[in-house]
Amino acid sequence: MKSVNKALLALAITAVTSGYAFADVDGGSGKITFTGTIINAPCAIEPDDIDKQVALGEVPASYINTNGHSDAVDSSLHLINCDLPNSDNGSGVAVSKVDVTFSSDSVTTEDSSLLSNTFASGAQNVGVRLLDKSSANITLGTAKTIDLIPGSATQILPFMAYMEKVGTTDVTVGAVAATATYKLTYK
Repeated sequence: MKSVNKALLALAITAVTSGYAFADVDGGSGKITFTGTIINAPCAIEPDDIDKQVALGEVPASYINTNGHSDAVDSSLHLINCDLPNSDNGSGVAVSKVDVTFSSDSVTTEDSSLLSNTFASGAQNVGVRLLDKSSANITLGTAKTIDLIPGSATQILPFMAYMEKVGTTDVTVGAVAATATYKLTYK
C-alpha cells in the first residue's frame, strides 16, 4: 500500500510542477494600431461612412432591361458629434447647411454622371446612378445643398443609388462595382 501511495504522491507532484511549466509557455502576441484625425469641422463623418460600402443586391438582368434600372438602395451619409450652434466657419453665423459634392474618375461615356462598372469581366452595359432624397439624379462635380437640423448632434444626408442600364443595349449578367468620392463643405 505504501508503494501505491508513494507512486500517487510522485504523480501528483509531477502534475503540479509540470502545470507551472506550461503556464510560462508563450501563447502568442499581436499588435493593435490606432489611427484617427482631428478635423476643423462642425460635424464628424460616422466611421462606417468614411469608406462606405453599399450593397446594391442581386437583380435579374431582365428587370433592369425592362425597367431601365434596379430599385434604389439607401446610400445616406451620417454625421456625428455635430456642434452647429458653435460652428460658424468664420462667417459669424452658425452653420446650417452642407454642400455634398460627389465625383468619380470612372464614368460612362454616355453620361458623365453615371458611374462606370469597374468590375473586371463584370456585367456589361450597366452603371451606378446616385440619387438625392427626391430620387433626382445627382450631377457629379456639382454641389448638392442639404439643410442641417439645428441643435442636433447627428445628421443624416439622404442619398440613394441603383444600377442603371447604359444606352439601348441589354445589360449582361455579372458583378457590378463602382466608386465615387464625396466632399463636404459647410455653410
